[in-house]
Parts: sequence; structure tokens; C-alpha cells
Amino acid sequence: MNSTNIRSCLVILGLGKGLIRQTLILSFLCLLLLPAQLLFAQAENAATNAAPLCRFGVNATHNASNGITDFDLASLRVGWYIDYQAKAAAPRPNGIQYTPMIRLKQTGANTYSYSPNSNTLKNVIAKNPGAEWLIGNEPDRRMLQDDMEPALYAKAYHDLYKLIKQLDPTAKILAGSIVQPTPLRLQYLDLVLKSYQALFNDWMPVDAWSIHNFILFEASCDLYGDPQICWGADIPPGISAIDGLRINVDDNDRFDLFVEQIIRFRQWMLSRGYRNTPLYLTEYGVLMPADYGFPESRVNTFMTKTFDYLLNTSDPTTGYPADNNRLVQRLSWYSTNDSIAFNGYLFEPSPSQQNSFQLSLMGQNYANYTKNITDAVDIYPVSVSVAPAAPLISQAPVTLTVSAVIANGGNNLAPITTTVRFYVGDPTQGGKQIGSDQIVSLAGCGTTVNAKVVWKNVAANNYDVFAVVDPNNQVNEPGSGESNNKRQQSLFFATSSVYLPILTRTLVVQ
Repeated sequence: MNSTNIRSCLVILGLGKGLIRQTLILSFLCLLLLPAQLLFAQAENAATNAAPLCRFGVNATHNASNGITDFDLASLRVGWYIDYQAKAAAPRPNGIQYTPMIRLKQTGANTYSYSPNSNTLKNVIAKNPGAEWLIGNEPDRRMLQDDMEPALYAKAYHDLYKLIKQLDPTAKILAGSIVQPTPLRLQYLDLVLKSYQALFNDWMPVDAWSIHNFILFEASCDLYGDPQICWGADIPPGISAIDGLRINVDDNDRFDLFVEQIIRFRQWMLSRGYRNTPLYLTEYGVLMPADYGFPESRVNTFMTKTFDYLLNTSDPTTGYPADNNRLVQRLSWYSTNDSIAFNGYLFEPSPSQQNSFQLSLMGQNYANYTKNITDAVDIYPVSVSVAPAAPLISQAPVTLTVSAVIANGGNNLAPITTTVRFYVGDPTQGGKQIGSDQIVSLAGCGTTVNAKVVWKNVAANNYDVFAVVDPNNQVNEPGSGESNNKRQQSLFFATSSVYLPILTRTLVVQ
């Protein structure tokens, strides 16, 4: 059967629903004519490309009777979701990740509160080991969201970071979640960093940066007092500017501005010392409704272009090295079903079943995009190091520790287990193994783990040390994933020494 006949048959199959008996019979006969290999290929493809993807997420809104479980997230292949809360027993359909959020509220010039409160939060932390925590939601957004002065956000972040890490050292803490990375809002974050440094005499520790990437007008509502003028994102608290980004409503899906803001934030991360930190796009989409000139087709065009960009764009200077230098590690689309005021909703009420939801046209676009993504694993050593640090001075054998940062730049949500093996000398040229095999397990999206071995009785000499991931090629890494499984580090022993004073430099944010 040629491709034309196959397409015709599929059309008949689609029309078979609810039509007359003769059409159903024709559909059945047509099904019999389909080549067995085509059906098996489709079944195999569906099975292969059905697992949740760590890069794709969704913002879950709350106008659903049973919360996130009311939505068929499996059809979207999302690997994580945000519901703007922190729950002890959040549902995890299909084994996806739940990203808790602590909401903030400024209660005075130097005081704040947070939700959930301390006792409840401790219970949530205990029930969510290893979770990735969002500290605040749009603290740079006046009135409508968390609305925090920069210095107070720095204090809240510090306090909550310490609390969570004390109770769960495996937790990861995400900072930021600004509305959009415009120059005005990067000024807000600079004030946060500067305040943190001043308050705690320390660099602000961040496990991952979180941003939203909307395209919204920035103007002072306090000054203009007219929502027709100051619609959008307002001016961040603690900033005295009157105007920032000046755009039109029709620019809400400007792809060039979307890209510009992602690049700007990665450049900001590099200049502030955070290049080796993941970047999560924890909320974005098209907010303007259809009657403002944004039908589903226009939203879908923007969605597809941004998906392509976020999945495939890397930069050797600003990108995250543990994720093949991609600019963004995870994305979250707004939203599941917030259709009252905003666009981009992936689900809509089912016309045939009460309290049930079906994919909207935008949800169908999301599902059609992700179903064609092939599961991928790319585990590789990012760096190799030796402690004590070279160069060494010794005439007697010493004991060293060889370490490697191992990353997975794939898209798998489920952890993959593999072997890391260390060598002195190139293993392809007769190098000898150091210590025993190390077993690591890690998900994709730039997740990292450390592997290390003890190297005993090392005589003074110069060496090349290698870390090799999956030395027996047991992990399927499609494409060029196997080409980066080996990394080298040279080790030198010095024959003489010169003692110099130690100089340090502190990077101060202006």
C-alpha cells in the first residue's frame, strides 16, 4: 500500500467515529489493509517516545476540582510541574517531579512572612527529599505577586536557603523568578546580590536561577495611575525608574524579544559568576487573550518556535557546561487551564463530561511537539580534578584523590545508571585503571554527580589522568553521545618552589 492509500485509510478511520454502520465497516476493512509493519512501527514509536521529558514542564492553575490529576499530563510528556504551593504529598502522575514554591510577603520595612509557615514547611521539606525549591514568585512584581524590596528578598532567600539545606542537604534552591529579564529587572537582581553581600558578607549561593520570560510593558503605575499606560509588569520595588521596556500589546509574542531576554540573562549570569549554574524558565507563554488578536494558531506558532530555540540553542561562552552549553535547562509553559483572563491554556473543559478536561488546540500543539522527541541520554565527564591540587612537590609517594564531575545532557527524567572509570594514561593506549569502578545514577537536563577514587603510592612525576564514562558502552547514547565520554587532566610534580604572597579578589556588584 503506498503512502497515498495509507493517508486515505487514516482519514476514513478518523471519520469512522459516530458515523453510519457502512462507514464503520469500511473503516474496519481499511484497517485490515494496513501493512503489519506500519502498525508495529507506530506502536514501537509510541512506546519509545512516551516517557516524561525532564526539559518540559507546565504551570498548574487551581481552577480544577482535583488539581493536577484532572489533566492528562502523560499526553504532554511533561517531566515536572509548578502549582505555586509547597505540598507535603503533592501528586506525581507518571512519576513526574513536583517543584514546591515558598511564597513571600513583605510585612514591614525590614520584615517578611512566608507560606507555608515554619512548622508546615519543615514537614513539607521532610516529605520532599531532594526537591528543587522556588523561593518566591515574581518578587519584582508590585502588588499582584510577592512584591519584595531587593534587600528583603536577599534576607528571605538567605533564611530559607539555610533552613531547607539544614533539613535536607540534597535539596536544590532556585533564586529569582523575575517577571522578565529586562535591564530594569536585572538591576533589581543586582540589588539583591549587593544586599546579600552586605548583609551576610558572602556570595549568594544559588543552585539554579529561575526566570519567567514574558514580554510585558514596564511603566510606573504609581506615576501614571492609568492601567492603559502602565499595563504589564510595572516597575520593580526598590527601583526609582519611571519607564522600562516600552512595547505594544501586539508584541506579547515577539520571538526576537523572547530570545534577546534569554541571551541577556545568560550574559548576566556569566558576568556575575554564575555560568556554571543551571537556568530554569519556570513560567512563560502568551498571556494576551484571543480577542486581543492572539488566536490559538498564533499562540502555537510562538510555542513551537520557543520550544525549538530552548531545546537546541547553546553557547560555548555563556551556556551551561553540564548541559552541552545549552542556555536553558528546563521550561514550564503557562498554563494548564487558566483561561479566564489569559491565553496559552493547554486544557479546556470537556463538552461531554462534567468536571473533565480535554486538550485545547494549544495543548494538542504541545502534545504533537513532544511526542516526536526521541528519548536521549548523553552522560559525560565535565571536568577532572586531583587533590591536593597540582603542582605537587614530593620525592616520596603520596596519596591523591581523583574526582570527576559527571553530567547528563540528555532529556531523560528517570535516572540512568552507569560506570565511571579512572585511568593514569590514555586507556586506548594501555593506560592503567586507578581504583575501582564507580557507579553513578543521574537524570538528564544537566544533572551532575561527583565520582572519585583514591590513588595511592603516587611517585613524583608528570601524569595524564583520564575519566571515562560508560567504558563498556552499555548505555545507549544516540547520535554523538558516545564521543564525549572521556576527559583528561594533566598532573605535574614540581622540582622546586617559590613562595609568593596570596592575593584575593572579591567581585562587588555595583
